[in-house]
Amino acid sequence: MLIKEWMSKSVITIDDNDSLNDAIKLFQTRIISMLPVLNNKKLVGILTDGDVKNATPSDATTLDRFEMPSLMDKVKIESVMSKPVVTIGDDHTVDEAAEIMLKKGISGMPVLDKKGTMVGIITKSDIFRCFVSFTGVSKKGQIFAFNLKDRPGIINILTDIIREHGGRLCSIMTSYDDIEEGYRKVFFHTFDIDPSSFDSLSEKFHGVGELLFAADLTRGFRKIY
Repeated sequence: MLIKEWMSKSVITIDDNDSLNDAIKLFQTRIISMLPVLNNKKLVGILTDGDVKNATPSDATTLDRFEMPSLMDKVKIESVMSKPVVTIGDDHTVDEAAEIMLKKGISGMPVLDKKGTMVGIITKSDIFRCFVSFTGVSKKGQIFAFNLKDRPGIINILTDIIREHGGRLCSIMTSYDDIEEGYRKVFFHTFDIDPSSFDSLSEKFHGVGELLFAADLTRGFRKIY
């Protein structure tokens, strides 16, 4: 899940000497949430839709519709952009980008190559696309969520049970957050499990660990245990 495989490569940028009105027009006409700001082709800042809103007079202003554009033309991007810019290398992974964005409270980051040149931008939408692709949820199938003891071989036991019931494994996700010491949460996404064997499969799962949730997305069945 390298960032360079999921980032948006056609990046719309703006110059730091351009006006706030130029930025407003871009946000109105393009489907974007941020604009990397350049000076002589070098990244010097980032302009978000939030920055634009903060710099734009409120609806309570006494300015008329003719005065507003004139005022916005006088405001330079460099005076309202956010800096320094949080960036990430194109050899990093999507989950690393997601962690940084979550900690920093940002919705995206410019992506740089090893020479420091901007080669793309990674946003929350790109991360969502990656997540949906790797989980396989768009292809329906079955989902099983477990609370398992964190011991060697337990994943193999469950995958063997899935194969015995004619299932194919699409993805496995695991988490150690919000769970007691010595356990982990594990989520299986499978394909091709026949509805007639779904209940017996769930019963076998109960013998291995605590089954928290089961769903057959193909037929719209869901059960919380």
